[in-house]
Amino acid sequence: MDEFDRVLRGTQKWEDWETKKSQLYAISDQGKLYPPKQILSMATSVPVSRFSGGEQTNAYLESLGFSIVRLPDGSPTFAGFEPPKFALGQVYHRQAEIHDRFGGSRQSGIAPSSKVPAIFIFTGESGKQYGYFDGRDELGIFSYTGEGQVGDMVFKRGNLAIREHAASGQALHLFKSLGKGKGQEYLGEHAYGGHTIRRGLDREGTKRDVIVFQLVPVVLLDEASITSSEGEPTEQAPPPSLEEARKRALEAIYDSGNEMGKAALRRLYQRSKRVKDYVLLRAAGICESCRQPAPFKRKDGSAYLEPHHTTRVSDGGLDHPRYVAAICPACHRHIHHGVGGDQKNLELISAIAAKETEA
Repeated sequence: MDEFDRVLRGTQKWEDWETKKSQLYAISDQGKLYPPKQILSMATSVPVSRFSGGEQTNAYLESLGFSIVRLPDGSPTFAGFEPPKFALGQVYHRQAEIHDRFGGSRQSGIAPSSKVPAIFIFTGESGKQYGYFDGRDELGIFSYTGEGQVGDMVFKRGNLAIREHAASGQALHLFKSLGKGKGQEYLGEHAYGGHTIRRGLDREGTKRDVIVFQLVPVVLLDEASITSSEGEPTEQAPPPSLEEARKRALEAIYDSGNEMGKAALRRLYQRSKRVKDYVLLRAAGICESCRQPAPFKRKDGSAYLEPHHTTRVSDGGLDHPRYVAAICPACHRHIHHGVGGDQKNLELISAIAAKETEA
């Protein structure tokens, strides 16, 4: 395992290996995960093609005293994580202050992490040579060109990670490269608001489809700012049942439209609101953290609980029911600002996962 850490872990093939759908099990040792079949192959010098993985390999390793854990079918695991915290406008060293601490590919423009619930996105001037022109519009929405230098851009690897970040519970952290050796300026936490497909040229000068993501700063998703700017209702009638609320929330998560500008903002807020509506109904007036009744009722008679995003530093933006809880104000402040808040948040994650086993 020392050899795996030293020789293979940082390579393109094995970086974030535990997030791949083909990997179902891992050796757990001193806070790190290792691929069982590869480790056994390295220890015995028997090629991986010569023996079976799965239960046979796991049973043998367990007989030697190793701890085998099940991976969640290709989804990242974030046991014991602390969400990464960055200061808006501050400049960070990409390798030392981002990847060494939080994981993710050190070369890619889109770098999902298997260590923490985050996807690191990097933009800069270098993409112009390939026809990439990223930037923010007057509303604050950031247009970000997907990855892939040759041929049509498609939804796999980093592009797929951005589109499905809500379902995986990973926040989008956007950085701008200031040039070689000058660091990465933090542009804030964002949410996927949709995408468009444009025609452009690839690295070899061939016309191809280009994915352009609409990334919305979570600070723009404040309910008051959107409703006041639009002056019109932003959602249909309240869901009649818990089942219907859950259905609406999940449909909204996986519904990727191509709206632009204010329409994208309005639509993204509607999607976030559906998740909020569902988790409040799911809680049934009981804080999902301390399990005590809501401290008071709203003027409309409903129990007062607050939505909390368990895998984010902030509480704005689109998320998945698996990663949003309805909790009382005291628990909410405790998690964000109190001693022991991180542990309280981990316990809440487990409680919500037990409720959302089919999410």
